[in-house]
Amino acid sequence: MRTKTAGVLSWLCTAMAVMTGAAQQPAQPPRTGEGADVPVVRISTDYVLLDVLVEDKKTHQLVGNLESRDFQVEEDGARQTVTSFSRDLLPLSVVFLFDLTQTVHPILKPLADGATEILGHLKPQDEVAVMAFSSHTELLQGFTLDRRLAGAAIETASQMASKEATFLHEDMWEALDQALKAQTPKSRKVLVWLTDGTSNFDNLVTRKAFGKQAPAHLHGKEEATAKLLHTDVAVAALVDRSILTDALITYTDANPLSALGGGRFGEIDNYAAMTGGPALKTSKKEVAQKLAQLIDELRRRYEIGYRPPQAEGSVRFRAVKVSLTDEALRRLGYTRESELTVRARRGYFR
Repeated sequence: MRTKTAGVLSWLCTAMAVMTGAAQQPAQPPRTGEGADVPVVRISTDYVLLDVLVEDKKTHQLVGNLESRDFQVEEDGARQTVTSFSRDLLPLSVVFLFDLTQTVHPILKPLADGATEILGHLKPQDEVAVMAFSSHTELLQGFTLDRRLAGAAIETASQMASKEATFLHEDMWEALDQALKAQTPKSRKVLVWLTDGTSNFDNLVTRKAFGKQAPAHLHGKEEATAKLLHTDVAVAALVDRSILTDALITYTDANPLSALGGGRFGEIDNYAAMTGGPALKTSKKEVAQKLAQLIDELRRRYEIGYRPPQAEGSVRFRAVKVSLTDEALRRLGYTRESELTVRARRGYFR
């Protein structure tokens, strides 16, 4: 009987053979462009709304009881006037996405059990959808307020598996389509990825070996990023590395050619950072606790609004920075801004 570890080692050996072949292929130039790695927020022509979370770096506790006067917002380096401020506990429209790839399989059931437990902690008006992903996504349950339906879909996900690669940019593109189908008015839409944080390069070689079920056209990083950053969808992640994940990381570090297809780490963290969403590390024993923390952080964000300066010239990226005032830092007992983490989207195109 083949063990799971043996199966993954076999996968790694196949990967190495494929990647060696890939080394003979002409190098593909990296995609470039202003929008490739730049977070954007969807705005109207005359108003910008930002969700903001403030956290103590040392204790990882959220900083509450902040007021409008405690924040300062800069656009392209120029101070802006905050004209709206709230901390409404808006309902959530949550899409849970379960990673089905082989390295996640040993921890898939604990991840699913944690998500099932969290269903009981959501508010009645919070809607849930459930998806699974590898080389593509699969919708297991559309948005529903019925916890029994959501729980059944999570249970289904916990019993699934895939030998396909993780084409994260394609998965992000498809998941956004579902997030934008949220039914609850004025809800905060969020994609919650339950994964080990690894993904694969979506090239012809990896597609041939591990992407047989992938769609005909794989959306790339620029396409997925542009789509994400023209919506109000937040990305969050709960990352748990299995022993097989660690084996893959070790293998990748020891075999430089594996970077051609087998090992990308941190892509989901980058997507989360673009939207100001949390990306938390966890383990089997604390999945429910960490997931509860993640949901709480998403719900308790401040909403800050301002009227941007009149746009001149062609459409371009407008950098936005949100920070606390010196007065607020002193009142809270901090000596340096670096003692806090302020999570927010970093700009927009106008």
